Amino acid sequence: MYRVLIVDDEPIIRNGISAFIDWEKEGASVEEYANGAEVLAQLESRAYDILITDIKMPLMDGIELMKRALVLCPWLKVILISNYSDFNYVKEGLKLGAVDYLLKLTLKQEDLLAVLRRSISMLEEERRKVFELKSYQQGALYLERKRAEQEIKRLIVQEQALSASTVWIPSWLEHSYACVYLMLDGAEEWKENHGYLYVQLLLEELQEAFYERSEEGSALLAAESGLFLIFPGPEEEARQWLLQWKERLQTEWGISTSAGFAVKRGASRILAGYFASRSACQRRFFEGVGGLYAARDTETSSRVKDTGLDYDWQPFFEMMRSGEPVSFAVDLAVERWKSMGLSPETVQQEAISLLTEACRLQADNGALLPERYEQLRKTETLEQLAAFMVNELEEIGKAFIPKLLDNGYGGQLVTKALEYIASHYTENLTLQSVADTVHLSKSYFSLLFKKQTDRTFIDYLIELRIREAKRLLTQNDSRIFDIAKAAGFKDVKYFSKVFKKSTGFTPMEYRESTKVSTIV
Repeated sequence: MYRVLIVDDEPIIRNGISAFIDWEKEGASVEEYANGAEVLAQLESRAYDILITDIKMPLMDGIELMKRALVLCPWLKVILISNYSDFNYVKEGLKLGAVDYLLKLTLKQEDLLAVLRRSISMLEEERRKVFELKSYQQGALYLERKRAEQEIKRLIVQEQALSASTVWIPSWLEHSYACVYLMLDGAEEWKENHGYLYVQLLLEELQEAFYERSEEGSALLAAESGLFLIFPGPEEEARQWLLQWKERLQTEWGISTSAGFAVKRGASRILAGYFASRSACQRRFFEGVGGLYAARDTETSSRVKDTGLDYDWQPFFEMMRSGEPVSFAVDLAVERWKSMGLSPETVQQEAISLLTEACRLQADNGALLPERYEQLRKTETLEQLAAFMVNELEEIGKAFIPKLLDNGYGGQLVTKALEYIASHYTENLTLQSVADTVHLSKSYFSLLFKKQTDRTFIDYLIELRIREAKRLLTQNDSRIFDIAKAAGFKDVKYFSKVFKKSTGFTPMEYRESTKVSTIV
């Protein structure tokens, strides 16, 4: 809808011009004013498209109004209304760009309609050209950005120096610029709830949002849940820009992000900036998500090579074998991972190896189920990984069934007996009752059990009960009597003696020692 202004100090002329035209049919709306001052005040507050103005008016003549109106709305089409004596003014108005002029005394509807439609055609043509120019400029900018993205991606993937062809390199890359490795927090949960494509579309929207806020810069999709951003600016200025953008994503989009940040100078340093910012961003695994992590000196070179995976984990497994709370063993692992400066991928790989070995030691199946493997791979922080390991190791511990010496028929019978024991070891189990479950005589089952597990039935049963007592002692403050009963011991004195012999501590001493270990 085109907005039209009619200005004339004579009401009869204003009303007549307004009544001549079916404005809505012409795709326009009209407003009437008695002088130029009112029109200028209106033009300062909103945009208009066509001005129909008398030349001779009090306060301000039509030529002066036209000059000042074109400053406010350069696209404005002006139609002058004049008398025969105004011819010199008309000439000046046409020189200033008026579309045409009409004589008041001979003004006809068809003449006014014709010049109105000509004005609208001129506006449409100008808008079409502006649109085409803008589309061309946007297309050229899009191609320029895509080329820069592809060249930067090639540098990263091939890990090579810049090629001889550097025509794609924007001039701002020769000065100080920020490299940012941005990751979506909770991306794995989004993938599970909404799908992989949802996260990819979200990243593309973030990419567009970056280009809307940054006239210069590049944004590349990185991995499955991140972006690599480059944009010009001194370090502190770039940091503030990034903090504001992260905050906006949080408040307006409801998205938490973590970002590694490095500042480089010169196009040849792009690759170093990528590795430094990515390495810095990986600190979210150890320090928690949602932060902005400036690259350290050790993170400013190239790809970081881990030196893990050859560590002696015997103390970890000794804790598992002795029935210590699994959280103690996991704490031991966490301390190593925090102190070694390993990558999250290496930590996750070591955690997988530990769980797999725990499965092998405590069950006949030494493989970690694929779905559990994937869940561990999706942990975003060391805290999440540690909690996952504790849960998994406790589950493995519940199904404490030692690896048997053979898988023949005898092994199958003992395995069945072990499964029964694992489900009932806190109850009143006897050698006879378990032998009955596998339909063997007590004496033959005793020999077979010792042969397959390398321990007697009663030693194995006590081992299970002591393991459960340890777990209960570290997890609640129940009385020792209640702990003994819950673990399957009828006599608390006997329990205390056996516990002391097995662990070197009385139950109370053991509880206190674990509290001290936790505090430390």
